Amino acid sequence: MTSIDARGPRVPSARDLVRMASRRWHSLRIWLELIRNLAVRDVETRYKHSLLGLYWAIINPLITAVIFSFVFTVIFHASSKPIPYVVFLLTGLTFWNLFANSVVSATGSITGNAALLSKLYFPRVVIPTASAIARVIDFLFALFVLAVFIVAYHVRIYPSLFWILPILALQTLLALGVGYLLSALNVLYRDMTQLIGLILMIWMYLSPVMYPIGNVSNTIQSILLMNPMGALIQAERDLLFTGYLTQAPYLWAAAAWCGFIFLAGLYTFKRLEPTFAEVL
Repeated sequence: MTSIDARGPRVPSARDLVRMASRRWHSLRIWLELIRNLAVRDVETRYKHSLLGLYWAIINPLITAVIFSFVFTVIFHASSKPIPYVVFLLTGLTFWNLFANSVVSATGSITGNAALLSKLYFPRVVIPTASAIARVIDFLFALFVLAVFIVAYHVRIYPSLFWILPILALQTLLALGVGYLLSALNVLYRDMTQLIGLILMIWMYLSPVMYPIGNVSNTIQSILLMNPMGALIQAERDLLFTGYLTQAPYLWAAAAWCGFIFLAGLYTFKRLEPTFAEVL
C-alpha cells in the first residue's frame, strides 16, 4: 500500500528563494549584455562604410527640418507662435523619428539576422529590442541639433523638461510593442518592410508633428490626441516649452495604450517565434 505524505508539497526555504532570484538575475544580466552588444553592433554596421559616419545622424534631421520649415513657413505660411516654427518642427521630428526609426529597425531585424539565429540559441526577442534601442544613438545626435536651434533662437525652456524622460520610456514601450508585432509578421509576410513606410507616414500626419494642435477644431484635437504618439509628442512639447501639460487626460490614455500595445506585441512575437526556424 502506497503511503501518502500528509505534509503536502515542500515549501521553498529562504535559501532556495535566494538561489532562484540569483539565477534569474544572472540570466537577466546576460540578456541585457547581449542586447547592449547587439545594439552596438547594429550602430557600427550601419555606419561602417559611410564616409561621414555618425555625422549622418546630425545631417538627416537638420536637412529635414530646414526643408519642412521652408515649405510650411514660406509656402504655406504656417505659424507656431510664440515658438519659432523651425524649433517647433524640429522638436516634433526629433521625438517622432526616435519612434519611427526604432519601429523600422525592429521590423527587419529578425529577417536581417537569419544567419545569427541559425548559429546560436537565445531569446529571439533580444534582436528587435536591440535594433530599436540602437536608434537612441541617432536620437541623442538629433537632440543635440535641437538644443543648438533652441539656443540660437533664444527659446525659453522649463525645468519640467526632465519629466520628458518617463514619457520617452512610454514611447520606447510603444515602439518596442509595434516592433515586436511587425518583426514577427515580417518573417511570415515580407510585405511588412514595404508597408511600414506607408503606415508611419500616415501615422505621422495624424500626430501633431508638423502643426500646432491648437490650429484644429476641438473635435479633431480629440481624435489626434487619442492617437498615443499624438498625446506623447504634445506632452513632450508642453514640458519643454510651457512647463505644464495642456492635455494631461490624453497622456494617461496614451500610457494605457503603450502598455497594452507592448504586451500585445510581445505576446504575438512569442506565439509566432516557434515558426521562425521553419521559415528562415
